[in-house]
Amino acid sequence: MPVSICCIVLVLLAVNLILAYNIETNVKINDFNKQPLKITKITRKVTNIKNIRQRQRTGCSILTADKLKQPENNVTGHNQQKNTITSLFQDCKEIYEAGYVRSGAYAIWINRLYKFSEVFCDMDVQALSNKTGWITIQKRINGEINFDRGWQNYVDGFGNVRGEHWVGLENIHALTYQNTTNEWFGSYVTPPRMRIDFKDQEGVTAYAEYEVFKVAGIKDKYRLIAAYLDQATAIPPGVPTPIAHHWFSTFDNNNALLGCPQTYHGGWWFLACSESNLNGPYPRMGDKNSPSNIYWYDWNTVNENNTAFKSVSMKFQY
Repeated sequence: MPVSICCIVLVLLAVNLILAYNIETNVKINDFNKQPLKITKITRKVTNIKNIRQRQRTGCSILTADKLKQPENNVTGHNQQKNTITSLFQDCKEIYEAGYVRSGAYAIWINRLYKFSEVFCDMDVQALSNKTGWITIQKRINGEINFDRGWQNYVDGFGNVRGEHWVGLENIHALTYQNTTNEWFGSYVTPPRMRIDFKDQEGVTAYAEYEVFKVAGIKDKYRLIAAYLDQATAIPPGVPTPIAHHWFSTFDNNNALLGCPQTYHGGWWFLACSESNLNGPYPRMGDKNSPSNIYWYDWNTVNENNTAFKSVSMKFQY
């Protein structure tokens, strides 16, 4: 049987088993968001689904949109990097550990939203734990995408996952709850690590890595609940993180103390405007790091010239 047909059959079998399991446990589709059960957690409780998931990983690989645009005879690279179809991968580290080690766009399953979503997986940057496989939630590299946008754009996401983009507040909120473990006595969430990588126009690099990063939902205006710094070269020792534990703001939905998004032209977790804004206007060559462009407080302690940024990216890892 061709691999593609085999994969489709496996997916359909998994769906049928999941639906049967839901009926037995009286879990209704309309009540999905109110239930702690997720597809990937059901797979741990139903042996047949677990076996199907394993067969999918060994018999099918991952589809990226790039490979849909080119014929098979143009695909290059090692066999473990060949891109075909799979499902039920929850994050980029899991994809990396399955043997797909090339950075690029991949589809992952987002539990809370009950959908697949294409994300950019950074397979090159290593965490402090020496692990890699990051879900990129924000990237600035050349200024081709306008980040001075309204509330709904920031909720839904915008840009191109292969270039500059914002993955969307609803996705970010859901991804901070992605690593949910269900036990017989209940469930608990382990929020992701979050890493920011900086590179300025002079080539100076630094990072800030947070051991916990958690964002509330739309009813709480996507407030930043937790940003617990682990280690950083982009923040001086003893200095608080420049990311405010505050509600998200855009020019048409300002929740900051001042008119920060209107003044500094980007959506962000503003408090009093002057701490950080990684979604500010892309700087021109020769600019300095300042609140009028992509901004990170105390960058002058990393580069005494306080040079404006060339690239910035934010990433999740579980």
